[in-house]
Amino acid sequence: MNNLNYIKQQNKKVITELSGFGGCAINVFYIQIFEIVLFLYICNITAKAMNGNKEYSGLAIADYFIRNCLNANIPITNMAVLKMIYFAHGLAYAKLNRKLIKDPFYAWEWGPVEQHTYTQFKKYGANPIQAVSGKCDGDLTDITQDTGLKSFLDELLPLAEMSPFALSQKSHEPGGPWAVTTPYKEIDDKIIEVFFTARYGRR
Repeated sequence: MNNLNYIKQQNKKVITELSGFGGCAINVFYIQIFEIVLFLYICNITAKAMNGNKEYSGLAIADYFIRNCLNANIPITNMAVLKMIYFAHGLAYAKLNRKLIKDPFYAWEWGPVEQHTYTQFKKYGANPIQAVSGKCDGDLTDITQDTGLKSFLDELLPLAEMSPFALSQKSHEPGGPWAVTTPYKEIDDKIIEVFFTARYGRR
């Protein structure tokens, strides 16, 4: 917001200086063009700032992983993608200092589960998912345009090539969020944040 105020101040300064050249029609025209360009620039940086703090649904992050796996011919199951979005959410606290997923996770038998994602893809059972949900196209565009987040998520794509059961076991770490939560209850997101930040945060 400080940057935005600075830009506004510079805008007034430039307009004042331009106005001092006689106030002819051509100067007024260029002042108007300058204001339009500056307005569009401000809108652009504001939108980027908002997207940088955006919290996504678990399904949107799952769709991002699934879409990329389908494009790379990497089989990905419901169990695998559920663990991948959990690790992405936790690691985002540690590496990006942000909350990534707005939906809660629950301590199910095979590890943390985001229920909307589970419900969307449960029809595949243990078989590879064949298509994205189709419900998060706008969010997928935002993720792709957020280069920092996109790079972060792309680094996690190799997890899809691990055994879903290995991912499940990793999510069961002693003392971790899943382990300290009553079975089938919601995992306190603050516990996820503290655990991942302490374990994987920047040194």
